[in-house]
Amino acid sequence: MTADRYVTLAEVKEMLETETREFTPEQKLAMEHARTAKLNATQARELKGKLLALDFISEMNTSEQVAVKITDLMPAHFDDVRLIFSKERRVIDKKQGEQILKLVNDYL
Repeated sequence: MTADRYVTLAEVKEMLETETREFTPEQKLAMEHARTAKLNATQARELKGKLLALDFISEMNTSEQVAVKITDLMPAHFDDVRLIFSKERRVIDKKQGEQILKLVNDYL
């Protein structure tokens, strides 16, 4: 049994592109959605790693989930970042939000 892990849209796209057999209807929908990824899989893994290296993200129970969400959405404004963290019931300050936006902007 494999352990569950969160993957970015770019990683999903990469996995599906290696598939050689006919896609199931679910895989077709997943591929269509994965094509909206703004980064390639390598860039997405890099950004996710950098986000997980931030202390205020790594100390969260849902750190990988939050890092993947940020990588997939590529927020451009502090309010967007704040919305991602609102579900986690965690308030981030302006400095932390700017750290995230700086990392994201490096990949845009």
